[in-house]
Amino acid sequence: MGHGPDVTTTRRRPRIAVAACFHETNTFARSTTDVAAFGRRGWLHGAALLDAYGATQTVVGGMIDGATEHDLDLVPTFGAYATPAGLVTADTFERIVAELCSTLHAQGGFDGVLLELHGAMVVEGDADPETRLLRSVREAVGDRPIAVVTDLHANLTARSTDLVDVLVGYRTNPHVDTYESGYRAAAHLARIVTGGLSTIVRHHALPVLAAPIAQRTAELPLLRLLATARALERRHRLVEVTVSAGYAYADVPNAGMSFTVTAAATAERSAEQALAVLAEQAWHHRGEFTVELPGAAEALRRAAVVAEQDGGPVAVADTGDNINGGSPGDTTWLLHEALTQPSMRVAATLTDPTAVTAAGTVGIGGRFEAELGGKADGLSGPPITGEATVRWVGECTFVNTGPMARGARVDMGRTAVVSLHNLDLLLQTQPVQPNDPEMFRSVGMEPASYALVLLKGAAALRAGWAPHTTGFVDAGTRGITDADLRRLPYRHLADVWPLTDRPASPTAPSVEGSR
Repeated sequence: MGHGPDVTTTRRRPRIAVAACFHETNTFARSTTDVAAFGRRGWLHGAALLDAYGATQTVVGGMIDGATEHDLDLVPTFGAYATPAGLVTADTFERIVAELCSTLHAQGGFDGVLLELHGAMVVEGDADPETRLLRSVREAVGDRPIAVVTDLHANLTARSTDLVDVLVGYRTNPHVDTYESGYRAAAHLARIVTGGLSTIVRHHALPVLAAPIAQRTAELPLLRLLATARALERRHRLVEVTVSAGYAYADVPNAGMSFTVTAAATAERSAEQALAVLAEQAWHHRGEFTVELPGAAEALRRAAVVAEQDGGPVAVADTGDNINGGSPGDTTWLLHEALTQPSMRVAATLTDPTAVTAAGTVGIGGRFEAELGGKADGLSGPPITGEATVRWVGECTFVNTGPMARGARVDMGRTAVVSLHNLDLLLQTQPVQPNDPEMFRSVGMEPASYALVLLKGAAALRAGWAPHTTGFVDAGTRGITDADLRRLPYRHLADVWPLTDRPASPTAPSVEGSR
């Protein structure tokens, strides 16, 4: 018996644009961030964005899998990523906005947008550029829903959150949930475009600054705040409650802690109540966001004691030269102290393109008179001097083993390894934070063979290194990511904790959620 004509109508999958603009800007840095800086890490058009982050434990990796799981047609548009550093140049930012929006216009017909931002970008002449970017995206897609993922260290404003339909922030520091954050954003957006969910987004900020080392989410006070956020989310059936711990090294008026609630349009009162609870708790415990860390000499002494007792490697966090906080990666304070422990074999990284060139000139096994590090600014310390022997030199790329950004490929560019006294130094042309031990292994340095490993970073280091060390010491070193915020030359922030002992008491969240 013959079949009649097939009258089944194929349902169109919602078309979702995916895009990214990611930079954490340290306004104390002398460097600027231009198109070339973005090009070194990621200036990605179309399918290149999915090629770079597909099958990785990253935000876009999570968006890809979330879109697949919820039957969304994900359309890559444009992504720009740069390593944290100084101010983004105005013309670079204009190019990013133009390329993103022109692609959105050209491809058209989107049912929604998934957008990865950092939340702490600063552009020359613009303290809140991500609001301008969001406004441009909003103009490009009209009333279509926009779901945004931001870093835990975002400095958000009500001006930016008013432009989005969903705000998802990382919930961990170290950031081991980037994938989950991207996945949740895709799932929330699917509920809007296919399930009829209508949302509101409400925001409230506090005049509280904290250094990254005080923002570890497995410890108080953030552990408590995040537990409260999850409890409020469940109790009031809120879509997403985001705790943004803030980024202290952007000297802009909106820097600091904030809270953002995405809720069903009918749950505005519940959203306001959640903001009030979180703000009161954070304000009450603000004193817990200050830390007292040992200086370079004391930190090395403590690390050496642990290494002698338990063996190595013992990791020392060089918090004042936190590359993922925008520092240059060339401070020498810990290295000079390590030279006072000549019996201890020490591994470290150092950004010094001049030395990398010199190492390449003499080649493996060659020697040269070195002046290493101490070049970026007055807080870098004096160079390490002496005759250096080249152990390795070349172009270097490695793949993160995780748990942070597992599977993501990291291009260090031209790199060298040199030995000087008891130091083995991985010299970088461009600063790349040593979050993953695979960075050292990729150039023939086995971390387990060292007594001490000096790591330029703060809280993020622990995710990758804790399983491979016998101890961890946080050093309160000088630099543009100083853990003691009171030592930094703020000009646009004053009436905030801890820069003043008596900051103005925060007001209760308003309906508009303004600061």
